[in-house]
Amino acid sequence: MNRVPSDEEWTQGRIATLPPRWSRRLLRAWDARQKRDYHGANVALRETTESLLRVRIALDASDANICEAAKQLAERCAGRAEIFRTAEMLRAAMTRICDGQGIKAPHEKVKNGPAIARMCCQIWWRRKLRKHQGQTVEAAAIQLGYVSKTRDLYVSNERLTARMQQNQRNAATLEATIARNELGQEFTLAELAATSTANKAIRRAELMTRIAGFERTARNLGHAGIFMTITCPSRFHRFRTVNDGKKVILNSNYDPTENPKTGQKHLAKVWTRIRPDLARQGITLYGIRIAEPQHDGTPHWHLLVFCPADSVAAVRETVSKHALRDCPDESGAAEHRCNFKDIDWSKGSAAGYIAKYVAKNIDGQFVGDDLNGKPAIETVARVEAWASTWGIRQFQQVGGPPVGVWRELRRIPKLPEGSPEQLRQAHDAANKVATLEGHEGASVAWDHYCMAQGGPCCGRQARIKLAMRIPEKLGIYGDDASAKAFGVETTVLESCQTPGGEESSGFRAVHWIVESERHAWEIVGRNKPPVLAGEIVAEQTQSDQPWTRVNNCTNTQEERKEGSTFEQTSDQKAETQFDLEQMHTLIKCGSSNRNQFNRMGPSL
Repeated sequence: MNRVPSDEEWTQGRIATLPPRWSRRLLRAWDARQKRDYHGANVALRETTESLLRVRIALDASDANICEAAKQLAERCAGRAEIFRTAEMLRAAMTRICDGQGIKAPHEKVKNGPAIARMCCQIWWRRKLRKHQGQTVEAAAIQLGYVSKTRDLYVSNERLTARMQQNQRNAATLEATIARNELGQEFTLAELAATSTANKAIRRAELMTRIAGFERTARNLGHAGIFMTITCPSRFHRFRTVNDGKKVILNSNYDPTENPKTGQKHLAKVWTRIRPDLARQGITLYGIRIAEPQHDGTPHWHLLVFCPADSVAAVRETVSKHALRDCPDESGAAEHRCNFKDIDWSKGSAAGYIAKYVAKNIDGQFVGDDLNGKPAIETVARVEAWASTWGIRQFQQVGGPPVGVWRELRRIPKLPEGSPEQLRQAHDAANKVATLEGHEGASVAWDHYCMAQGGPCCGRQARIKLAMRIPEKLGIYGDDASAKAFGVETTVLESCQTPGGEESSGFRAVHWIVESERHAWEIVGRNKPPVLAGEIVAEQTQSDQPWTRVNNCTNTQEERKEGSTFEQTSDQKAETQFDLEQMHTLIKCGSSNRNQFNRMGPSL
């Protein structure tokens, strides 16, 4: 007969896997309540911890624990190939393992081979477990009341610490990894990252360049600017503020099933209703959208958009209609669900309205204190941890020409002779040129780029597009490779000439493709990074091969000769059946990938 646990044993079992301060708080609450309501105290503790105990990875697990669990689960999936003899049965068995961990298996649209390869790779498991565990911890922290302006601002301290440790591991890996291009130039990955938008200063500068360019475009076209804020209904908020924000109290309307991720989905749904409604009215917006957390982690949106001056009233009405579509009668909805502020050009730049929101969500420079009285340079780490945990895209362009073309033009040092005028104008705008607007060495000009593309509302009708091609090699898991940009393309009409050299009245479409300069990088060496707390360091063997964008599946030569699925083209795969030999090849390749990624360190 099983022994009934004592009260102390039962309570300790319920809180054993929780972070220490959570355990202490729950234990104090249980102890205080059970003196007056024994049954109610037990029920409250059981209901509070029930959802948390379903998580197979402990909430206080270190990253080393997660990496070890990922390794075991990948090996467990690979071991199923010895039991199940068909791809369908093997995939179903692996899917059940994913379900048991609370992890979503690869989508049904993913073919059997690539799906099996994913579930046999510990890197895939590592990403999934980190995300699942992080969101579970944060959701629990919000429900327990730890995330607010009076406790942990924006994100819990546990999640902030985990994110900071991850950033440290990533930085150590980048500093220790050396890449070489086809010219023989060698740089660390940290040096390469510092020249891209991964550099916060560059990211902030690029966003402000585009915002300022939109403003100049709006001024030139006589358009009006609107600064608007859209928030979530009351059920998404764990707390509410009273006394002009000086006091924080629990929100009785809070729905425990909601979290920042579902809040972001709600705001996105609202916006997907607003834009087509405006389009039916013949109104197109352009500008920038910023998602940031409120003090309890609930997201809200700030938008700086531009439109024709006679459309401002229609924009306000349409946005209000859809923002208040959900729970329009709740207290404070009409006042706080959405608000608007017209840009007065006589009082200053429109970019000034949103500059602080850009800075305090990137690096905190030039902001001072945020709305909660905290130094923005310090709270920006919490904002970044919040966005990373919930997978929230902080910045997104609204309307306007494609940013990808803008960046690709900067990879083209010089256009060929006779290039179309629209291509030349866009290239000059994206790069520093000798003379622009009468200024020597003028900086980039997003407004000139907008007009070269056909205006700020060109959308998919932009004159210049990315030139794409599908790589010959398959993806790391054997998927069909997605198309990659290799330059820009545009089509112009040119007058036809008669055989005698005279221009005729007819025109012909001429398609221009200009390739950009791209380097092929490969990993050629790794300095031993410093060992961080809780980190697993994988040993590198002499058989390791450089990890490149075309060699990221390190099959052996024997496996390639046998016709690995990873070496087949899409047409070849369609002609063959997924048999037992191919199944084992995929699993071998997944193990090879796993070992290859291990050499990059657990920060990946």
